[in-house]
Amino acid sequence: MIVKNARAGMLSNFEVLTLVNEQQELQRAAQERDPSLEFPENLRTIQFELTGYLNSSPCSTQDVSQVQNFLDAFSQYELTVAEKLQILNLRPKSPVDLYLLIEECEERFTEEDLDAMLQQVIELLPRDDDEEMGEEEEYQE
Repeated sequence: MIVKNARAGMLSNFEVLTLVNEQQELQRAAQERDPSLEFPENLRTIQFELTGYLNSSPCSTQDVSQVQNFLDAFSQYELTVAEKLQILNLRPKSPVDLYLLIEECEERFTEEDLDAMLQQVIELLPRDDDEEMGEEEEYQE
């Protein structure tokens, strides 16, 4: 195998999960057509571990329209592609999380900007654990 372009593009966890699921479906279909067809055991292990990890991450509840809406909404901020990708993949829940993901965050954005970003993340990329976080915050008060 020859790598033609090592930095052709970055993929979100959602895109990786979609790709792995599609590949597994193609492998299953190929094995149904030809039962003697075998795939390497280490490939199966990597696919299993990867889907397990990604299914427990925020990308498991995302869909194409949510990702597109997120990218459209975050185009108003001067974020790098890598920063947007990390926010999409990790789905921060607090300003501290954003400070870790955005380089020189305190110099580039105000507290209001960060609060707006977090609100957009919650609205555009909803998750089941948002309700749990709200309950935890009420408990802490």
